Amino acid sequence: MVRLFVDRFQSGVKAWGETVKILSSRKKLLLPFIATAIVELFFILLVWLAPHPPFSTLLAPPIRYFFSDRVLHYPWHMWFLYYSMKHTHMVASLVVGAFLTGVACVMVQQSHRGETLSVRNALVSGRVHYLTVAMIWLVTWAVGRYGMDILLRFFYKRSLSILYPIGIAVILQWLLVYAIPAAVFNGSRWWKAILQAVVESLKHPLSTLAVVAVFTAPLFLFMCYFPEQRTTRWIVHDTPEIALLFVAARLFLWTAVDAFLTVAAAHLWCLHNRARGLADNQVAARAVNPQVKEGPAIA
Repeated sequence: MVRLFVDRFQSGVKAWGETVKILSSRKKLLLPFIATAIVELFFILLVWLAPHPPFSTLLAPPIRYFFSDRVLHYPWHMWFLYYSMKHTHMVASLVVGAFLTGVACVMVQQSHRGETLSVRNALVSGRVHYLTVAMIWLVTWAVGRYGMDILLRFFYKRSLSILYPIGIAVILQWLLVYAIPAAVFNGSRWWKAILQAVVESLKHPLSTLAVVAVFTAPLFLFMCYFPEQRTTRWIVHDTPEIALLFVAARLFLWTAVDAFLTVAAAHLWCLHNRARGLADNQVAARAVNPQVKEGPAIA
């Protein structure tokens, strides 16, 4: 039992090194995530330009309507530049991010098949359906956003106030991390892909948890060291321009975590399905020859 536990956890540990190796040796895999970051940077630039003429004529009214006029004036506009990343990230993810995540999954499969990595081939393969992956991203974001609020109301304790949201976020990410890979690799519709993601995580809990916990840890460390109250005080009352540093750090961190987590999830999916294929072949072989031994499982 202990050996089985160790073996299954080791497959997740092995995925850490293999994910880093794939991203470092095949840098084309980074292109979808860099492209998403550039699109998000464009939306951040629009927020920056909103108070300045001639852009203020078009960009300032919606910001003023939803967030008040104060965020269009210095130093609160510097704070809003950092705060609005929650919204620019969502828009960028819906516009291109979810689709390019699916493209990255196809490229991981190209690597597993020994094919030449090609963004173009992944784009024209027809395996990534824009509306499907965008819907998956929107639904999983809503589940994470509102699911955390609901769970925190039931389990909140002030003595462990930081640990509860982190634990809930890890669990939700663990359950849903395979959603886009399921849609891409199985050609499933959005709701079916989410169900398949949950099933896949439950089948391989330890290896999945290993990659999710490690590759999302930088986000939680950033959240712990730079909580919203502290960053607001620094930006508004001390050094407003420090907001630019926080914007750059958060954008880099989100891009890196997204890249590592997506590649790791797609890599594990390929490993798990390869293991299932080998197991099916062994079952078929034993049906013909009972002396065929069962191979090791990958979890």
